[in-house]
Amino acid sequence: MLLRAIKRHNRQCLRFSSVLSFSTTLAVGLLVFPDRYAHAQNLDYSTFEKLFNEPITSSATGKPQRASELPTDIQVVTAEQIRTSGAQTLPEVLRMVPGVDVRRYSVLGANVSIRGNDAAGGSRTLVLIDGRQVYLDGYNYTDWGALPVSIRDIRQIEVIRGPNSAVYGFNASGGVINIVTRDPQHENKNYIHVEGGSLNGFGGELVASHKFSDAFAAKLSLNGMRSDEYDRGSRRDVPAQTSNINAALELRGQISPRVEWGLTGTIDQERSPFWLDIGSYFTSRPLSKSLEGRLAADTDWGLVEFRAYQNSFTNKTTDNIAAFGTVIPIDFGYDLETTVAQLSDTISINNQNDLRLGVEYRYSTLSGAQAGTKIGSESDMLAAGSAVWDYRILPKLTLTNAVRVDSLLVPSVRSPILSDAPASAARHYIEPSFNSRIRYDAGDLGTFGLNAARGIQLPALFDFAPSTMLGPVAVINNPSLAPSTTINVGLNYSHSIKPLNGSLSVALFAQRTSDMLGTPFASNYTFVPPSSITMFPKNYNRVDDAGGEIRLEGKTGFNFHWDLSYAMASVRDPDKSSMINFQRQTPVNTVIGGFEYMLGPVEFSAHARWQSHYQDVTADFSTLQLKNVKVKDFVTVNARVGWKIDKHFLLSLSGQQLGDSRLRETSGLRIDRRIIAGLTAGF
Repeated sequence: MLLRAIKRHNRQCLRFSSVLSFSTTLAVGLLVFPDRYAHAQNLDYSTFEKLFNEPITSSATGKPQRASELPTDIQVVTAEQIRTSGAQTLPEVLRMVPGVDVRRYSVLGANVSIRGNDAAGGSRTLVLIDGRQVYLDGYNYTDWGALPVSIRDIRQIEVIRGPNSAVYGFNASGGVINIVTRDPQHENKNYIHVEGGSLNGFGGELVASHKFSDAFAAKLSLNGMRSDEYDRGSRRDVPAQTSNINAALELRGQISPRVEWGLTGTIDQERSPFWLDIGSYFTSRPLSKSLEGRLAADTDWGLVEFRAYQNSFTNKTTDNIAAFGTVIPIDFGYDLETTVAQLSDTISINNQNDLRLGVEYRYSTLSGAQAGTKIGSESDMLAAGSAVWDYRILPKLTLTNAVRVDSLLVPSVRSPILSDAPASAARHYIEPSFNSRIRYDAGDLGTFGLNAARGIQLPALFDFAPSTMLGPVAVINNPSLAPSTTINVGLNYSHSIKPLNGSLSVALFAQRTSDMLGTPFASNYTFVPPSSITMFPKNYNRVDDAGGEIRLEGKTGFNFHWDLSYAMASVRDPDKSSMINFQRQTPVNTVIGGFEYMLGPVEFSAHARWQSHYQDVTADFSTLQLKNVKVKDFVTVNARVGWKIDKHFLLSLSGQQLGDSRLRETSGLRIDRRIIAGLTAGF
């Protein structure tokens, strides 16, 4: 029995190797079974990464591919790179990816965007964990401090630059970040990690996984932290301490060799200052929960996968704003629930053509309360259909086309507290999106790619609210609010450099975004004496931007790995009168460099990032208006040293922001230098 299983695994790997090198877009599920269709199974990242000596990803088209053969601009951050970075949060990892703009506003709070053009909250970047959306479309942002994932349990982070709405749906108009965790069916990695250091910080992680049989595997992940906040100075809108704790339980198995199931539940509690894009902090205490089920089956009609999940996000924000000699109380809470059902079928038509068909249904509700009293609720329903077609025109020439149509229905609702106010306008949007990519492998000359895409961003669900009052804040419904569309074209080039045992990658892009949207918190607002604020959600003007990234990396024979990159995002926003100006608020130039070096049991690593100046905004409560704040160009330097005591224990010391004891990265808190010691025990 064991010998037969080993032979079957070897046949699967050999078949995967030959076909994947023959066609970069063929799904794993269609490669690992001797018949025409495959046994239903999760992608075994670990095995195939070792087999091909490079990461495997499915983020570009929804199908597994080798990182070196991707038809679009994507960078995969590996588990080894995450570990040696010494980062304590995901934004700290992502700030070392060229083309990604990270703004840290607190120990846990950050805005993350791709290729600039996201000054108002980073709302155009879709964030996923194992394909499940964690992006909050009720307010169009991602709460990075409330993601239920342990840093050391991440297998890889896949960053797609540019619109990918045709594969992932609306709100992927700027790019996609997919966080892939370890699968207990293929990797039994168990560890305990504890750390502590500057700002009275203390935290830890526990991950326990076990494969009991082919029919059942389980993984439990727990992590949390507590820390003093960065130096608040004279600010009184920032709590003295910040903390979070989360848990995730993942169950996987096989009902039969052709049918696989999965069930995942997560919960996260956070207490942290939250930076609103109107230029102020508010104390935030979100509680997020999710439950996901998945079923995959190998059928005569292809590899069929069904997944459904529900995300719940509850938050309460409180503060007192002192302005014009009066105090404006803020006591606002909201509940956001999103239910998603997705069905896809991957079909291998022949050796040249593969087709992936999908449908999706989504239902979201958002309800708000002021001082404990319900003040309103909204909902929307979305149905979508998509298709991805991979066509190998020639052995070295591949065309990938993806198209999706989203239909969104927003019903009309009335404010429960303003009986005289008109009902909000009902909306029905039908928006198509596409991604078209052609890739040519020119052998020793390198690999060339050409991309074109149309991406869609929908307004936040909050923006559809009827005219209502949130305490002292009046929200006015805008019936002319429309989705934002992005047209993008790009060129990609990659080339291996054998003398350096490395590679060169270049990406250029140009795009135009019409009816630009920000987060609801980025709306221009007006102060109405003596103590009220009026907010009016709206589209911004057309925004054009162009630029690209160039990255060079290599390895030596003595365990030295280095990388150097440059990124540019040149934005043109003609609306100079608006305080929310994407041109002024996007840094144009970024240079990133780093290395990792292993000397026996000792690991050394360091990374540095320089970025040019930009303008952030802050609230001036003496006049209740936004004010521009210039953030000068700056350099961040992080370093880490690790010592493998034996095969079970790793001791590390990390330094963050070593170049400056207190650095201004935004108009919010200055970022303090931190030294953190950690101990990891594997078992």
